[in-house]
Parts: sequence; structure tokens; C-alpha cells
Amino acid sequence: MTRTQEHETKQSRQKIAAGNMSPVQKICRALQSGPVKSELRTLSEAIHSARALAMQIESMMKSPMYAEHFKNPTYAKDFHVAIAYMTPDLSMLFTWPYEPGKEADIQDRLSGQGKCCIPVGLVFGVHDPKGGWWSGARPFLTTPLVIMALKQRVEENTIGIN
Repeated sequence: MTRTQEHETKQSRQKIAAGNMSPVQKICRALQSGPVKSELRTLSEAIHSARALAMQIESMMKSPMYAEHFKNPTYAKDFHVAIAYMTPDLSMLFTWPYEPGKEADIQDRLSGQGKCCIPVGLVFGVHDPKGGWWSGARPFLTTPLVIMALKQRVEENTIGIN
């Protein structure tokens, strides 16, 4: 019979950091994790993705894991989603707020006569009841230009929320 060595269990730095995160930080981190499929999306697909992300954020905030931290979360007051798009020459990044129930208005505003935008991702914010907003992004395209523009927008915390 062979004797096995006993190993000292050490937590990784990532697990330690995750344990020190607030519930809002954990939600933002979870929403940004996972594989990213780089692809162009139509404006309709971007609006549908924004609706799905808003529903996902709301369900996470209402889950038993976070329900104690968030009391009856509502869109715009406690979380927000915006569609990030670039001009056709890829020189500027803009965001347009997603508003539940106003999908047709968003479609008309961003794709009307003489308008052209390239949806490149979603940016979102989650309000921490203890103060402040935490922001994150979900890119559709994973080009260096798009990643840099989204990262800058999130760091500046200028995604169209207060």
C-alpha cells in the first residue's frame, strides 16, 4: 500500500478576491465572464440582446443569493443597459439606452432614414445600494478597437446612467 502525501489547501488569489467582492461586483463580474463569440449583429439582434441582458440582471438581483442585498430591483433605478454602437468609419463609439417596451422606438431612432450604426456590444450598470454604480460591457465584436473603446467607456462610467 502506498502512502499519499497530504496537501495543504490554499485558495487561489482569484478565489480570495472573489470572496472580498460586494454582491454588485459579483454580479458585474458574472455578467462579463464566459466565452465571447465575435460576430456582427443587426440592430434588431442588439435590441433583443439588450432585453435579454436586462432580464438576466433582474433575475440575478432577485435570486436568493442576492435578494437580501437588493430590495425589489427595478430597471433604470437599480440597473441599466445600453446598446453600444460605432459609426460606419469606426471612429466613434456611442451608446443608446435600452428602455423596456420601447424597442420599436430604439429601432427607429438608430436605423431611420439616413442613419447608420454598427452595434458592437452592450454596456450595463448596476447600482450598489451602498452608493455608486458598477459598470461592465459585453462586446459583440472582439476586435482590439472595439474592446479598447468599450473599456474606455466603462472606465469613464459614461454609459448613460446617473
